[in-house]
Amino acid sequence: MSYIKKIIKAPNLKVNAREHFLVKGLKQPFDVSAIIPIYLHVSENLKKIERDTDMEMDIGRATIIYSVDKHNTIHLISGWVGNRKKAT
Repeated sequence: MSYIKKIIKAPNLKVNAREHFLVKGLKQPFDVSAIIPIYLHVSENLKKIERDTDMEMDIGRATIIYSVDKHNTIHLISGWVGNRKKAT
């Protein structure tokens, strides 16, 4: 129940996929399951997040490079299956 309350109280965040992110997803299979942890991390740390800086979310089976702008938009920049040490 507390998880649902967190989602309802979540800040207004937009997610925007950059062209590179979309093209890469068309060329090879891609795991987008890291998007949810990114959203939760950003929503919980919105005041501390450095803006317009590339950040990396690695959940083991997928990695996504993203940034957050001054309008609280999460920009998905790039991603791949696996982590940096074992990208597939």
